[in-house]
Amino acid sequence: MLNEKLVPLPIVAKVLEEESKKRELSSVEIITLEYAKKFSKFSAEDAERLLSELEGMGLPLEVAVQIVNIAPESEAELRTILAPLSRTFTADDIKSILSAVIKYKKREVE
Repeated sequence: MLNEKLVPLPIVAKVLEEESKKRELSSVEIITLEYAKKFSKFSAEDAERLLSELEGMGLPLEVAVQIVNIAPESEAELRTILAPLSRTFTADDIKSILSAVIKYKKREVE
């Protein structure tokens, strides 16, 4: 391992798929790839865009990654993810975050 970086599941799946074309994956990597593909809610490209957008809204990387992984659909779900932060989020903040998630989620369905 050269370095460690927080990344959402769709990017994990993309990296492991690319790696599987170069070499045989270990059993742990295969299980991780299957998990990442099963639970990804966005394409890798949309996950990267959404992650960037969320960080642009001032969210820490750790929280932005969890939002991409979970793709909350309601204010209550989102507030649960944001609860550990000491920052207070306005109704407009919540709507902006949910709008971004919904925008990229709809793109995946189309």
